[in-house]
Amino acid sequence: MTSILRALSLLCLTACTQFPSVDAAAVPALTRPNLLPTRDLAVGQIALLSEDPLAARAAALRARADTLRSR
Repeated sequence: MTSILRALSLLCLTACTQFPSVDAAAVPALTRPNLLPTRDLAVGQIALLSEDPLAARAAALRARADTLRSR
């Protein structure tokens, strides 16, 4: 039982250890994307909600009906 606790405590200590050489090799020097402000993101979502939800479906059904009529 005590050997399990020792092994567990050793594992916990090594899990929190930092290895700078490993971290430097694992993370490539990539440029990060520019983030958008949240107010711009919210406007896009509100605009999507304000559109008529049936308009796209009605347009698709009209287009399908036109293709069936042209046959």
